[in-house]
Amino acid sequence: MSKKNEIPSLVKLPETVKRTILEADPHCTLVKMVVKAGTIPPKHQHPHDQIDYMLEGSAEIALRDKIVKLHPGESLFIPGGTLHQFLVSEEDQVFLEFFTPGREDINQEDQT
Repeated sequence: MSKKNEIPSLVKLPETVKRTILEADPHCTLVKMVVKAGTIPPKHQHPHDQIDYMLEGSAEIALRDKIVKLHPGESLFIPGGTLHQFLVSEEDQVFLEFFTPGREDINQEDQT
């Protein structure tokens, strides 16, 4: 079942990040991320494959040993288990994140 409500995150996100769950299923998770300029997201990894699709703004992503720049209308595949980090941006960003299989930690937020 699809929910489009703003749901407080169980995973502690910075105050400058808003996550909206668009789809939560054991097979896949789709979220909309709104990240304010100047946010410093942590470097992280998870076992889920991830596709990011930039809607507004641009981002630099540290992925393995390279920096990838993402502009509106562009997407990026991040294989599960890959260490990655969105770098500090001077502009607000709006993007979609698709995970497979579903992110259990994010999907639990859909239960509230």
